Amino acid sequence: MFKKFLAKFGKGAATVDLRFENRSYSARETLHGEAWIQGGEVEQKMNSLTARLMMSVVTKQGSVTREVATIPLKGAYTILPKEPKVISFSYDIPGDLPISRRGVSYYFDTHLDIESGVDRTDFDRLVIEASKEVQNIFYALNRLGFQEKSTSGKLDEYGQEFSFFPRELFVNEVEEVEIRLAYEKSGIRIWMEVDCRTRHGKMEVKREFFIEQDVLKESRQIANVLKECITEMVNDPHAYTQPFSYYTQQNYAHAQQGVQGRSPIAGMVGGLAVGILGGMLLNELMDGLGVDEMVEEATEGLGIDEKESFLEDFFGDSDDE
Repeated sequence: MFKKFLAKFGKGAATVDLRFENRSYSARETLHGEAWIQGGEVEQKMNSLTARLMMSVVTKQGSVTREVATIPLKGAYTILPKEPKVISFSYDIPGDLPISRRGVSYYFDTHLDIESGVDRTDFDRLVIEASKEVQNIFYALNRLGFQEKSTSGKLDEYGQEFSFFPRELFVNEVEEVEIRLAYEKSGIRIWMEVDCRTRHGKMEVKREFFIEQDVLKESRQIANVLKECITEMVNDPHAYTQPFSYYTQQNYAHAQQGVQGRSPIAGMVGGLAVGILGGMLLNELMDGLGVDEMVEEATEGLGIDEKESFLEDFFGDSDDE
């Protein structure tokens, strides 16, 4: 009787431990793991066992955490004293989740709901890397002498943006290269912005292109495509000044929907965060700080680039390398 009393307050109660291979996982990869439950000093009734994947994002306004997915592991059951139980599970990591970077991190929150007792929890960090195809694009940029910036991987209302600076090739012509990526059936779409050095100062040039799946298998082939694209942008910057397609698509969607929600391009890396965190980052946070009104007033009559610059300042844009 006394043991049952103590178990209600957590002493001698059942415990849970989520286990999976201690390594980084790629976007679009399947994670396989196990939940280890160890019975306590007395028999206890469990209402449920779940694991939640949580995402934390750091902005200039502080850190925010939201749930990405809930993985139900087990329903109601009774665990006997000292009884060990292992429950296997798998989880398909979405391709449009943001990649882990300095301001984006993940962890599993495993929750064992104990009837009439103190619930048990377990926290396990998860690192999500780029998929093999996206990683090959990063390798290709590295082949061309570009290094990823420490501030790369920031989130905004469209998805995740990755930024690089030249170390060798293009060092005199290019200040920075920024890319966004989206998965499509036969390859990856890339939106590239290059800050070109010209006689009249810096000039931002934009280009959208597609890399086929066969090319994505080899970073050397990707490097050839990227080198050609960047060279053309540097040689004729005025030919690449049109806004990106996702700008115009969002502006159209906002006009049609009256504009509360953001609808990132399907498959865009980091786009899922817009759905999960967008309400907070772009509505709750902005509403709470009065930023929506500030944006409207500050950007009224301005072009897309000016409005984007305002949002970048708010969310923490930095040119630090």
